[in-house]
Amino acid sequence: MEHGDKKRDISIANSLVAKIQLGLPSTVAKLGSKMRFIDQIAPKLRNSGVIRTVTKKVPLTLNVTGIATASKTIPAFGGILYSAGALRQDLSIQDGVVYQTFQDSLVDIDEADDVDVTKKLKFIHINQMYDLLEELLNEVNRPELVIVDTPLILERSDEPLESYEELHFDYISCKERIKHFWKEHKHEIYPFNSNGIKIVSVSSKRFGSVFYGLTSEQTDKYMIDSLVTQEISELSMSLDKIKKVGVKKLLNGVLTRRTRTAAYEFDLLTSDNRLEPQFVRELGVINFHFRAGMRTMPLLVEAIGHKGDWQTESIDQLTSYLISLYTIDQLKALPLPLWYASYGLKAIKTGTIIQYYKSQAQEMIKSEKVESVWTEEVDLFGEDNL
Repeated sequence: MEHGDKKRDISIANSLVAKIQLGLPSTVAKLGSKMRFIDQIAPKLRNSGVIRTVTKKVPLTLNVTGIATASKTIPAFGGILYSAGALRQDLSIQDGVVYQTFQDSLVDIDEADDVDVTKKLKFIHINQMYDLLEELLNEVNRPELVIVDTPLILERSDEPLESYEELHFDYISCKERIKHFWKEHKHEIYPFNSNGIKIVSVSSKRFGSVFYGLTSEQTDKYMIDSLVTQEISELSMSLDKIKKVGVKKLLNGVLTRRTRTAAYEFDLLTSDNRLEPQFVRELGVINFHFRAGMRTMPLLVEAIGHKGDWQTESIDQLTSYLISLYTIDQLKALPLPLWYASYGLKAIKTGTIIQYYKSQAQEMIKSEKVESVWTEEVDLFGEDNL
């Protein structure tokens, strides 16, 4: 820093000390203000019906399936190598005791361009999930509930540029896979079949989106749960403060143990429904958040159907099952079958398999094994045509 005609050295250590001493009181004051606002608005959210209590089922009797996905990428050969897997874990629970399990899995390992590989892996995982679901529906003994960790439907933002031909092909293929599944099996799935399998996706996306929907003029049209109008009008006046606090922070603050938000149809959030494919978009998508324990993460639940297809009672029962499937109150806890399925994919997550795959590919390239086989086949094919 220049001071008059002299320069003064300021080390990074001095800058950090100064920033901590000056910035800490300001940060604490802002956090305190946000926490006081959350404490103030939480009772209003409960009284209005936006935050609702759910009862845990004890003892639990349920046949349930979890389908988890995982992937790992490493740079190799000017692009990337990826491994992507999906694992299905079935649990038969009787009076709170797991007495039967079953696993099924799919794995894909290949090379790809390092162009939006995140989207490519998303398409792969959704295809794998629907493949496992289709196998499940062809079985005699089906679960009552299936919990997956991938989206059930794509969004328009997932569509890659057409100039990325291979990635765009993967996107179209994924859309067709989703469309085919719901056309073929819609009649076997709840709510289109009152005795059908419930299929739900859980994730942390669109955090707190329900709060934005509270100010919509069409709230009543898309909200599945009934809300207290007077309380909602007061909440609408606090929307600017909610935005400043942050909807994620608010959701973590107001969702306590064994609670959920009011359920709503996706159309509440936007006048331009941009979900894909169109066939499933027309079936409708409903969302709500829930939290099982004080230390578990709030999660968003996504299920297919319109407001008229789901009722408060069916949402409560679904959430009750989800909460009852938690066995520990930890940050990374998930419903039991989904946790087991996720744990079973540890071999992919660690990257050991893809590193071995890379080393073997390098060895084969060095030894020219593949090239020699191709050359032999080409020569042989050429001789046949002479």
